[in-house]
Amino acid sequence: MKLPAWFLELAARERLLVICAAALGVFALVWMLALAPLLAGQRQARTELAEQREVLADIERVAARFGSQPMAGQQAADRPAAESLVVLVDRTTRAAGLGGHLKRNEPEGDAGIRLRFEDVPFDGLVDWLAGLQSAQAVGVVAATVDPGQVPGRVTVNLQLGRTAR
Repeated sequence: MKLPAWFLELAARERLLVICAAALGVFALVWMLALAPLLAGQRQARTELAEQREVLADIERVAARFGSQPMAGQQAADRPAAESLVVLVDRTTRAAGLGGHLKRNEPEGDAGIRLRFEDVPFDGLVDWLAGLQSAQAVGVVAATVDPGQVPGRVTVNLQLGRTAR
């Protein structure tokens, strides 16, 4: 027997049951193959967006906290006059436990330096920068910060420069 003939031989209730089962089967396939993956992707995108907004809020708080502070602290005579930024950065990053994260260190004349930190703890980096600013009169000229794979860790490109006291 052909399928249409088989279907026509069914009673009216049986035909209705077969049609409902077929409609339910089509809905289940559409759900599993199209709608469920789309909804899961949307949930994941919302989660990632929330995480990125948290990182941005942290960066904005740090920028507000350290960006407009006046330079206070030691006189230029209190620090070694001959210590270059390269030596200062090397010494202070090691002391702060960040030396292993410093991947690039390029001087820019006598008053500037470009640095790249990878997978560095964000809080430790901010503390180190605050110490440089207050104790050594070295401030951030420019910075780009990218979130790392692990929460609380970042990849940072910095340009530092000596500031007037």
